[in-house]
Amino acid sequence: MLKAVYSGIPGSYAEEAALAFFPQGTPLLQASSFGDACKKLAEGEADRAVLPVENSTTGAIAEVYDLLSRHGFFIVGEQYVRIEHCLMALPGTELSQIREVASHEQGISQSAEFLRNYPNWVRRPVYNTAAAAQMVAQSGSPHMAAIASRRAAEYYGLSILAGNINQKAENYTRFIIAAREPEFAENSRKISLLFTLPHTVGSLCRVLRLFEEAGMNLVKIESRPMADRNWEYLFFLDFVTDRPDSPEQLFEHVRECTQTFRFLGRYPHKEPGK
Repeated sequence: MLKAVYSGIPGSYAEEAALAFFPQGTPLLQASSFGDACKKLAEGEADRAVLPVENSTTGAIAEVYDLLSRHGFFIVGEQYVRIEHCLMALPGTELSQIREVASHEQGISQSAEFLRNYPNWVRRPVYNTAAAAQMVAQSGSPHMAAIASRRAAEYYGLSILAGNINQKAENYTRFIIAAREPEFAENSRKISLLFTLPHTVGSLCRVLRLFEEAGMNLVKIESRPMADRNWEYLFFLDFVTDRPDSPEQLFEHVRECTQTFRFLGRYPHKEPGK
C-alpha cells in the first residue's frame, strides 16, 4: 500500500488534504517541514507527498515550488481544502484574557483583518497551524490563543472564541500530490510543465502564444528565480485540456522556444468546493 507524507501534525489542513485525497486506511506520515516531507519522499520512506502550492488569498507558496524543482518530483494529483481559520483557546478562556496568538505565518496573514482589532496581541509564527493549537493545549495558559482549523480545536480539546476569521470567506489552499515518477490516471485533464527561457525580448510571449493557438486553457503560471543565475527564472505552468492524447506537437513547439523543458505531470483536474 502507498504511504503518503504531509507537513504538519493531526488537525492540520495538510492532513485534511491527505484524508480527502487518499483512500481510507492509507498510511499517513508526518513531517516537520516541507523540506522534511520532500526528503522522506526522495529517500523512499514515503511514496507520495502532500504539499501546498497556492492559497486563494495570499498566493503562491514559493518554498514548495523550489523544492519541487530541486528534487525533480512529478505531480500526480491535486486537492483543494477550504480554509476556515478559528481563534481557539483553553476551555473557559475569555477573549479579553488573550495576550498572544500563535499560528503559521499564512494563518496570521490570512486573518490580518480580524487581528487588527487586537493590535496589542503578540503574534507568534510557528511551522504549522495545528502545532499552534497543540502548543496552546499544552501551555495551560489562559493568555494564549491559536489560529487553526475547527478540526484542530476538536482534536486538541480547545474552545473556539471566534470562527471563520480569515478575511476572505471563500478561502482555499491548493495542495499537490508529488511522486518520484509520473502517473497517468483516467480523466487526467490538467498538465503541469516547468521551463526556462532565453534572456531575450518577447520569449515568454512566444511561449504563451503557442498555448493560445493550440486552444489550451492556461490556469496558472508562476515564476521563481533560478538559484545559480541572477535575474533568470524558472516558469511553472498549468493548463487544462480535453484532448485524451498527449499534446506532443505543442510540447515540441514549446521546446523550440525554451532553454530547458520538463514535463511535471498529467492528472485529474479539480476545482475548489467540488
